[in-house]
Amino acid sequence: MINNSETESHMDGGGSSEGADAVLVTARGTAAADGDPADRDSAAVIVVTYCFDAESWLDRWGTSQERAVAVSAGERSRSAAAVARSDSGTRSPDGPGGDPVQVEAGVVETVPSKSDVGAVGAAVHEYLDEWDDCELTVYVDSLGAIVDATDSEVTFRLVHALVARAQDADARVVAAVGEGIPPHVEATFAPLFDRVV
Repeated sequence: MINNSETESHMDGGGSSEGADAVLVTARGTAAADGDPADRDSAAVIVVTYCFDAESWLDRWGTSQERAVAVSAGERSRSAAAVARSDSGTRSPDGPGGDPVQVEAGVVETVPSKSDVGAVGAAVHEYLDEWDDCELTVYVDSLGAIVDATDSEVTFRLVHALVARAQDADARVVAAVGEGIPPHVEATFAPLFDRVV
């Protein structure tokens, strides 16, 4: 089992928590943003969430960033009146499947099907391309929820692509294991990350 209680493990190529490109948070029930060992705020955040609704995530963790987007899988688009309550200057590219919805704390991209990891990956890649002029962190909440929606192989391929693309863009990735992942599946994901905490 990877989770060594309070200890941190460095994978090949890992460094200090401030220099890690990819961090796997193994504490059960901990959101990626709460488990992020870096003592800094990125200017921009992209979150992939399968367990929180986008507005809740943005309200809780995305308010201190210059730019924030939540890519919410399995969430249906809500009415514009319910979410378009801000005249914030946050700008975003057009998302897959249409224009993103702007909310007070940032931008919401919805992917109606939890199993459509291609659309999730495309949305993240689009923002990584668009926001290449600032310090950026990609949060993933949570691997357990993605495995539940797809399977461990599909989740592995998605996370591998996200980590590789983020590293190409000089962005950090912090992913939470979440609930329900057996230790052997968690161990399968660990090599994708520079640091396991």
